[in-house]
Amino acid sequence: MIRSKFALVFSLMLLLLALALSPAAAHEGREVGDYLLTFGWRNEPALAGQLNGPELFIEHHDTEEPVEGAELQVEITFGPATKTVELRGAWSEPGHYIADLIPTRPGDYSFRVFGTIGDVEVDETFTSTDGEFSAVEPSSDIQFPEAEPTVAELLARIEALEAQIAEMQAS
Repeated sequence: MIRSKFALVFSLMLLLLALALSPAAAHEGREVGDYLLTFGWRNEPALAGQLNGPELFIEHHDTEEPVEGAELQVEITFGPATKTVELRGAWSEPGHYIADLIPTRPGDYSFRVFGTIGDVEVDETFTSTDGEFSAVEPSSDIQFPEAEPTVAELLARIEALEAQIAEMQAS
């Protein structure tokens, strides 16, 4: 009897801890015209080298009804690099818009969402530095049994080897 109570209490504590640490609600919401936009990563935490992408939920502010037919793009910025992709409606999920992206570097990303929702012009910037949704984390944090080198680490090793080869050829 004591064992089962302990197991129940322990299970409840683990569940509460998991819910408290859950990043599932890690999206940023804001109002644009008559609409509520909720933006974030499709999968959080976002991990470098893993398929992910931005997602946007759009609903009418007053009715909370999902909005279809938005024509939006998102300009993704990391450091000096930018890429623009089209947000498309998620299959069988009205008001849910997505794009595919594999973030290749850990750190903070900015997303400029622009286009139209009906007659409303949209030009909003969301950034992970605001803390509303997660920055991209290194995937090595969850790799097991060994963390694999990142693409940047492999490139650095190749460049070092190329320099050594060039030095050997010169002598």
